[in-house]
Amino acid sequence: MLSNQRKRAAEALRSLRRRPEIAALARAAARRGVDAWIVGGAIRDRLLGLHPGEVDVAVARDVERIAEDLERAGMGRAVFLSRGRPGPRVFRIAGARPFDAAEIEGGSIVTDLRRRDFTVNALALSLPSGELFDPHGGLADVAARRLRSVRPENIAEDPLRILRAARLLATRSLRPDRGVLAASRAAAESFMRVAPERVAAELAKLLEAPRAAPALTWTARAGILPAALGLPIAPGRVLAVARSLAALDDASVRRLRPGRRRRLRLAGLALRLRLPAGRTRAWLAERRWGRDEARDAAHLVELVERSRRTVSREEAWEWILDAGPLLDDALALLERRGEVARRRARRLRTLARSRGRPVAVSGRDVVHWLGIPEGPRVGELLRAVRVAAAMGTISGRRAARDWLVGQVRKAM
Repeated sequence: MLSNQRKRAAEALRSLRRRPEIAALARAAARRGVDAWIVGGAIRDRLLGLHPGEVDVAVARDVERIAEDLERAGMGRAVFLSRGRPGPRVFRIAGARPFDAAEIEGGSIVTDLRRRDFTVNALALSLPSGELFDPHGGLADVAARRLRSVRPENIAEDPLRILRAARLLATRSLRPDRGVLAASRAAAESFMRVAPERVAAELAKLLEAPRAAPALTWTARAGILPAALGLPIAPGRVLAVARSLAALDDASVRRLRPGRRRRLRLAGLALRLRLPAGRTRAWLAERRWGRDEARDAAHLVELVERSRRTVSREEAWEWILDAGPLLDDALALLERRGEVARRRARRLRTLARSRGRPVAVSGRDVVHWLGIPEGPRVGELLRAVRVAAAMGTISGRRAARDWLVGQVRKAM
């Protein structure tokens, strides 16, 4: 049975060795008499039937010279990635299809694989022969979609691996076994020392997966959810916070682009934790999320909070126009916040479908038509024009001018 498994694996992995950039690296390593292997996630993903974007390669020595050889061969620019970091030297070959080449740790591929996080990542494919090294049973674990640690102490050495286990549950449906959970709980206290940007990178991949709630629930059980989010959560609420994202795992959300799923779930977490919009933006900035993502998630929180005040038709139209390109996401969040909010979302969605055409009116137009000085009043009137056009009250510049004149006269 294991022999058949290996044959199927060899067939699945052949495409990795055929990639032009990997074939070029194999030739460069052979010319220098250096052993080379494809390692880690690319093997795991190919065995799962996926097509990995990038392939990581390990070489026994001379990684800098091999990287230079590849640059001269036109495979891409050789960029040294590990300056100032402990561990093996790593070069990125930044070409049409980038990949990383690293020197093995510990002097042998067997020792190198023993230092890796999970058995499904502790696989190596020899170049150019295609021989598969599987000293820890990773091949069987991939087939069973089981996540086992190579050694419990490997998780303690880098506690980010706890969150990586959750990410692999979300993105690859690999289920951490009891040993991973036990090792994670033992190392959970150390997770707080992991750099926020490393945490954000893993959490981003988890939150953009089709389903995020089961993986986030696993982080809660592993004891790292508050530290992963960078927010205090009362012990009795941790599981409830994680499970609250189940509402954003349904089919309509799964059809969205990964970036939208991630943004929705960040805003959903902020709402569940009762963070106001300003605090949401500050939280995400502190945790090294992108500026645009922090701004948009905070805007979604603000829109959900403000929706309660859309009593009049004018207020509803102001809300719709302020939502802009985030309208559908704001409505999606509202629809998942109870029956009252759901009715509010239905009303706003119906109203938005009847939106009139915008009218091109500038601040200069307002100043010229009304003979008023520049200032905050001009902005208020421009906003009123936008609302009136959306409501269908005005159509065209002449109608906008007459409407503005009438509004000013009413206010006198």
